[in-house]
Amino acid sequence: MTPASSATPPRAALEPNGREPLKGLRVVEIGVAMAGPFCAMLLGDYGADVVKLERPQVGDDSRSWSPYFHESLSYYYAAANRNKRSVSVDIKTPEGAAIARKLLEQADVLVTNFRLGALDRCGLDYDSLSRINPRLIYCAISGFGATGPLSAEPANDLFMQAYSGGMSITGEPGGSPAKMGMSVADVGAGLFATVGVLMALQVRQVTGKGQRVDASLLEGQMAMLTQFFTRYYASGEVPGPSGSGALSSPTYRAFQGSDDWIVIAAFNQRMWRGLCEALEQPQWVDDPRFVDGTQRSDNRQLLIGMIAAVMKTRPTAYWQDALRRCEVPCSAVHTIDKVVVQPQVLAAQMVQQVELSGLGMMSMPGLPLKFSDSPGSIRLAPPRLGQHTEVVMQELGYPPAQIAQWVGSGVIELDQGWTQGV
Repeated sequence: MTPASSATPPRAALEPNGREPLKGLRVVEIGVAMAGPFCAMLLGDYGADVVKLERPQVGDDSRSWSPYFHESLSYYYAAANRNKRSVSVDIKTPEGAAIARKLLEQADVLVTNFRLGALDRCGLDYDSLSRINPRLIYCAISGFGATGPLSAEPANDLFMQAYSGGMSITGEPGGSPAKMGMSVADVGAGLFATVGVLMALQVRQVTGKGQRVDASLLEGQMAMLTQFFTRYYASGEVPGPSGSGALSSPTYRAFQGSDDWIVIAAFNQRMWRGLCEALEQPQWVDDPRFVDGTQRSDNRQLLIGMIAAVMKTRPTAYWQDALRRCEVPCSAVHTIDKVVVQPQVLAAQMVQQVELSGLGMMSMPGLPLKFSDSPGSIRLAPPRLGQHTEVVMQELGYPPAQIAQWVGSGVIELDQGWTQGV
């Protein structure tokens, strides 16, 4: 299941190093799919003890999304759920909700991306939880945010790429609307939620009190589209798709060589002169139609065509060498299989191997933030459903007889082992 490569990815350290920046932080996640789980995973990557509450028998919906590592673990679930402990509990039952409340009495952070109001119906609303734990940071990730006429409506990544305007600027001019390849709305909301949690923790350092943090797919996307909204308000022009490049610059986009695609990112006069040198077109430097950024933008389509005609005459390797000699930023357009074997990626330890107990190894991206004194680590592989139910119940002080009773009544579920789709 691990792609072949010229170098073996490092095996992730599965033992805590004791110096993680968030070590000692207790996080409870009640989330599914990507936005909430991604936020909680980032906190876990840097030392937080993350307990993920999942529905018995089903778990996080993404457990059933194929394909699977070793025919057992969903790739999608694995991508956002390392460094967590899984507790299978039915919070819709009074007993299950009481277990969640007891866990949250001792927690620093709750991360949830359940639909607004869902946890309220289980008695796990912010007001109730803040009374029993005034230091709790309650982070709620929703589709549209906590206020407004659509606040209670559901949303997903594709929906929000369309609603927020992001899809309208993606794709080729004149073509159909295009989705970003990555789940940019979900992951973006997870990133903003993580920032919000860390800010709230900093405030708590001063005040001693927790607070509610609301993040949403909509607000996250609008923040990430800031340059397009400000462009619209400045010019009155509605931005549209620009393919592989910028809306105006003809020298900031992908071009096709004789064998493959390459991106050129020449965005100032020095780089423009370097581009003309690399393309062996010195006469373009002082051409009145291209003499500065404004003229190049005004004659955008003409210049794109001229550059494209030259680029098609030689392979991308030739152009990369020529452009780099002339100090023009450029890159081949890598497919995923080429990214994971890049020397830079491997040197940054951005491909890690993690062992799945009883199954074998899986590869996944490493940690994106590096610290000189307090690095994070991959301490736990993505868990089986209910893998840690029993040990967490014991940590909460429940006696074996009580645990057995709840197992028998379906309130909680113990480790079911690796089962495809669960």
